[in-house]
Amino acid sequence: MDWPEYKRLCDRPDYWSHWMLNQCLELIQHQDSAGLQEAIQAALVNEPLHRPADHAGPQSTFMYKFSPSLSLSELLLAEIEKAQKTNITTVATRERGLAGFLAACRELVQFAQAEAKAASTLANSSAGEAKDHV
Repeated sequence: MDWPEYKRLCDRPDYWSHWMLNQCLELIQHQDSAGLQEAIQAALVNEPLHRPADHAGPQSTFMYKFSPSLSLSELLLAEIEKAQKTNITTVATRERGLAGFLAACRELVQFAQAEAKAASTLANSSAGEAKDHV
């Protein structure tokens, strides 16, 4: 994969770094978020995005496809907002805070909303076409 394509994919809301996904796991560790934790862990188990040949970053910089459902995306945003309001951080996020996480979560929710709307529109148009053929 070449660098322009890699950067284009990495800028998408549904690609997250190994580091960020792991930080989220640390921030949301409680029973109400089991499904969210499973979605994050499932992303990390998959192969990371193929990197350009001269990519020299460590595993923490590897990018993973992370496209949870709309409800899980909204839950992640709520959990990160709660962490910020209650001053919960990880060792790695203590200095910089969670503003970047909030921005990424908001983008993920918007992306999931658009995906859900597109799927609904497609399903409705397919159902309409099926009725037309009966």
